[in-house]
Amino acid sequence: MHRIEKFHRTDHYRNWPSTLPPDFISKPFESKRKAETWKRNRRAYAYSTVGTPDYIAPEVFQPNGYTKSCDWWSLGVIMYEMLIGYPPFCSELPQETYRKVINWQQTLVFPSDVPISIETKATIKRFCCESDRRLGNNGGLDEIKQCPFFRRIDWNHIRERPPPVRVTVRSIDDTTNFEEFPDEDLSWRK
Repeated sequence: MHRIEKFHRTDHYRNWPSTLPPDFISKPFESKRKAETWKRNRRAYAYSTVGTPDYIAPEVFQPNGYTKSCDWWSLGVIMYEMLIGYPPFCSELPQETYRKVINWQQTLVFPSDVPISIETKATIKRFCCESDRRLGNNGGLDEIKQCPFFRRIDWNHIRERPPPVRVTVRSIDDTTNFEEFPDEDLSWRK
């Protein structure tokens, strides 16, 4: 297994407190507002020096390096986002997002107003956990295929199946399948 080198500075996060302030979780905002805030701010995150913080595994911020296991964490975050409507650790400020990722044991919560199955929650929690226990880390794709959430998929014929959402592309520059951001200032920030 190759070690993935870090291309961003983690010095800033090394001495962060490992516990959250008392009011950090007690002031949640409801799912709809959380999704709207995240959608409004996600373009700004894309220009940060470490990429979009919502998808980064906690070990990336640790001084002892990380492996490709951090990609399985990101898959769990993407699953959560696809089902809930926003990433699990999103916040109004990137620093709060980093703190939530580092303290994932307390902050990985599922909103009660969005129904998802126990099986689905368990799968996301198996991706978003300690790196040595992470789904896919020990058996790769074969391990993931055996997970109850993915077991019903016909992996041998998956490319032959019709897509669950049909997308029509009319030309090479057709952008009708993307969200519109009419209020976004697209000028470069200095």
